[in-house]
Amino acid sequence: MYFTGTLTIDPSQATKIETVKPTKAFGKLFYMLTAGKLSKKEEHETFSAVSILQQLNQVMRSAGINNIVRLAQDDHDFYLDVEGRTDDLKEALNEYMIKVDEIESQLFNHLFLVLEHADDHLSYLIEIDISRKHAPGVYPIAININGMAERLRLRKNESPAELQARMQQIMASQEQHDVFVNECRARFEEFVNNIELGIRKFIRVDDVTKTCSTEIIRPKKPVQNRNQVKHRRDGQPVYAGYHGFDDSFFYAWMWSSMLHSNHIHVHNVSVVDEGGSAIMDVGAEGFNAGDGSALNPAEEFEAPAEGDIDFHQGDHDYQDSIPSDTGGDSWLDSFSSDSSDFDADGSGCSSCSSCSSCSSCGGCGGD
Repeated sequence: MYFTGTLTIDPSQATKIETVKPTKAFGKLFYMLTAGKLSKKEEHETFSAVSILQQLNQVMRSAGINNIVRLAQDDHDFYLDVEGRTDDLKEALNEYMIKVDEIESQLFNHLFLVLEHADDHLSYLIEIDISRKHAPGVYPIAININGMAERLRLRKNESPAELQARMQQIMASQEQHDVFVNECRARFEEFVNNIELGIRKFIRVDDVTKTCSTEIIRPKKPVQNRNQVKHRRDGQPVYAGYHGFDDSFFYAWMWSSMLHSNHIHVHNVSVVDEGGSAIMDVGAEGFNAGDGSALNPAEEFEAPAEGDIDFHQGDHDYQDSIPSDTGGDSWLDSFSSDSSDFDADGSGCSSCSSCSSCSSCGGCGGD
């Protein structure tokens, strides 16, 4: 169990809509024949890298966040903390501003920041993704936040069995489980709300959207030591393997096993695979984790037979094991007979909002 929050930001800033010239031969011919009228368009933000970083610095410091993990521009790391340094946000931003000239600041494509924070209740990773060029209608700033229960951090010299014994105290009854999860969730939502307030105070915005969810990892096999924690850089920030965060995240990999063995009733959560991809969303009715193998990594995954559950048909570890008639999105739904879904160069990747593989074709300017 961990928490995920997402804020997307549309700054009150002048933008320019520009035609994207295709690079492939057919696309170039099509572009010439139509005078570029049917080509893909991009929205270009006019803010500079320095200006937006200065505003985000004010936002984060107003929320008490002053530790940075990573600062990258166009895939070049200007700062990467591999030692667990503290109170280094101001230092990293000053170093960036010294190294980047005015032209680079104006013409960047992509900025990427990762910050960390902790209080008495939760430890947080905050990932800020800024795209100067993006599809029209897509907000240029996305903030992804993960929260982990600080009480369940793996302590120095503590064994997995000892951590599991501490977790068992939470799982001793349904009531104790619910009180713990609800308190953590409330603290997480308060943290996300504080960041949103800072955004509205220090950045002129046209709109800010916000979502929060509680997530449960369903591993393929039981996780018994910290070395089994999986890493991936293209998912939620907590999966990236940043320095020191496996100690905070380890408990979440044992959570589903303990839900199953203690027959805890789960509700209002999203169940994800080892990479953080959504398997199913569980509503208020929920289901008993002890029934079946949906949350038991010691057995093959089998979808719950009952409960108000929405299954995801997308790319996750258990797509072959979920009902096919759920009414949810399937991979076929990403295609459309409308010709506007295809680029002039025939790539079939028209925008970040309609193509799940844009990061592989460069459409999102992904990290």
